[in-house]
Amino acid sequence: MSLISTFRAPTSVGTSLYDVPVGAQAVIDAHTAPASASRRLRELGLRPGACVTVVQKTSGGGRVVRVGNTRYALGGSALRSISVAA
Repeated sequence: MSLISTFRAPTSVGTSLYDVPVGAQAVIDAHTAPASASRRLRELGLRPGACVTVVQKTSGGGRVVRVGNTRYALGGSALRSISVAA
């Protein structure tokens, strides 16, 4: 059994990166953040089609996510603005 599993999002609309469990991977589908925040997320590598791994939870509802070899701490609102594909 692998420690990192691939997250299979439900087919319902509205699944965000916030809903992905720790240790699972997901593929980014789209951003619903304002244009400037969405641009910054894309600059960080959090763009549609990117594979993201949720590494750990943080206090206050945030998560640490890994894209490639880089880790980012994101707050709950940023996580909810990133939808993931099934």
